[in-house]
Amino acid sequence: MKNYIRYALCTLFVWLLAQPFYAQTQDTETGYTSDESTQTTGAVWTELGATKVLPYNLSLGLDVGFRSNDWFNEASRWDIGLGLSWKPTKHWKFGVGYTLLFKHYPQEVGTKNETEISSYSYKNTSNGDEDSFKPTTFPGATYDDDEEEAFYTAADGTKYRYLGYKERYKDYTRTTHAYWRAKHRISFDAAYTYKFWKWLRVSLRERYQLTFVPSKTVNRTRTGTKTDTEYTSPEYEALTPSDLEALARGDMDAWSKITYEDSDSEAPKDAYEESVKEKSSKTLHTLRSRLTLEVDKKGWRWTPYLYVETFNDMDMSNNFHLDKLRLSAGVDYALSGSHKLSLGYVFNHENDDDGDMNIHAICVGYKFKF
Repeated sequence: MKNYIRYALCTLFVWLLAQPFYAQTQDTETGYTSDESTQTTGAVWTELGATKVLPYNLSLGLDVGFRSNDWFNEASRWDIGLGLSWKPTKHWKFGVGYTLLFKHYPQEVGTKNETEISSYSYKNTSNGDEDSFKPTTFPGATYDDDEEEAFYTAADGTKYRYLGYKERYKDYTRTTHAYWRAKHRISFDAAYTYKFWKWLRVSLRERYQLTFVPSKTVNRTRTGTKTDTEYTSPEYEALTPSDLEALARGDMDAWSKITYEDSDSEAPKDAYEESVKEKSSKTLHTLRSRLTLEVDKKGWRWTPYLYVETFNDMDMSNNFHLDKLRLSAGVDYALSGSHKLSLGYVFNHENDDDGDMNIHAICVGYKFKF
């Protein structure tokens, strides 16, 4: 019976471990729509680890991991890490490690519908020329009421009469193409473990994690239309002097009171633009706190476990914001004294710079100690 269990676990492990290569071939440009709602996805997390026992209660470990989103359809992360741990007493353990990881960001699609004022037109009363000004505030202007028309006097004494404005309506779809981004991570651990009733092992681990994310240039595409409309010959009868003063300041409520005798609108123009955007580098400081319960009875090959872990942003300006909450339950199975398989379920809620997401993951791993 034990041989059948071992065979089934090994088969499941090999099948899940092969999924990274399948996910790589299925990696496409399809992704999540860029909005503020929480996304939900299924995932598979796999990990291979090897630990070398050293003198003086030291251990050197090497871990390689892969994660996918949308189950096996989209690769989301590769990582490789090296760590050194020290266990000076029965209960205490300390560690330091470095991890290089590559995270995949799927395609993002966002829409933009906006109206903007491209310019305001004024007539120079001294020479009859027309001038356009942008932004909306007329520079150095003072209001002057002359024959029921709006005049603004510049600092040099030149008078201008307001003629109208040009408006542009944009209807765009902007696509940020999928990309990979590297991260460098250093961590420092301190863990305390105590065993109750000779079978329940309880451990608390605190980890300070420093992550440096280098800058990254990403490709973007913008498609859609834009329409330009020119409004001219304003009528001022309905405007009060205070309205005209507000007009000079660019107050939009004042614009709404103006009526126009005519307008000239251009047909919508197609707009297509390819561009690049540089995502700035950043450094993240995170405190990870994990409480683990394990059933560890002498003679058992099975070790069921349950843990909860929080990820808090250590930037005080963010009020120690909870970036991630992770819950997991599973079981470790010792094939021998040196080989161990693990299988579990992970619920991961994250609300950080990478987005707002709920992940339901199957976690499978293999570790070898020598």
